[in-house]
Amino acid sequence: QRGYNMGPDEAKQLRHWALLANAKGRYSRGSSETILDQDIAIMRDGGGASLLLDRLRQQVGRLDVTPEELEGRTQRSSLFKTMFLAFRERNATDWRSNLRIAIDHSGVQHRLQFHHIFPKNVLRPTFTAREADDISNLAFVSGRTNRQISDKAPSAYLPEWVQRAGNDAFAAQCIPLEPALLELQAYPAFLAERRQRISQRLNEFLGAEQPKAAT
Repeated sequence: QRGYNMGPDEAKQLRHWALLANAKGRYSRGSSETILDQDIAIMRDGGGASLLLDRLRQQVGRLDVTPEELEGRTQRSSLFKTMFLAFRERNATDWRSNLRIAIDHSGVQHRLQFHHIFPKNVLRPTFTAREADDISNLAFVSGRTNRQISDKAPSAYLPEWVQRAGNDAFAAQCIPLEPALLELQAYPAFLAERRQRISQRLNEFLGAEQPKAAT
């Protein structure tokens, strides 16, 4: 429709829309073909990213990500994929190799995996499998790092890994390091705190406007 000519502003706006549409699961709600046809029609009729964003806003209500929106989501969620992109933009690295997280690392040592900060075996007696798989309990590390940590409790392994990798490696993935939050009984509070941090990071990455507080 643009004859393969696109200015930097329009390209930036379309990237913004594409990331938001993916994070909000635009094409996984209702009939994906019907929704896609609506977006194609906007472009065919000369519309641009602003109209696409308006249509997305009509569908999902708000374009920012709230902590409540993260609750109960698993690795199958589109928000989990967006988490990876947001952490990677912040230069998140593997805690052992210091390599930037990436999906194209090869080999059993460096291939990207998601790691349960509170391992399932630690949580199993007290929490459900779904609670353990909450995306706010997941981080991105290499396969070797994941195996080295194994099923140790975060209160046992994190201090050593923070000493090795530095605070920034964990801040890049929005992981709270306060000792009180790393105890088993504090798992719900850990998730709540990390949801706050992740939602803030996602909104920075997505450039989503957050509603102003009422005065």
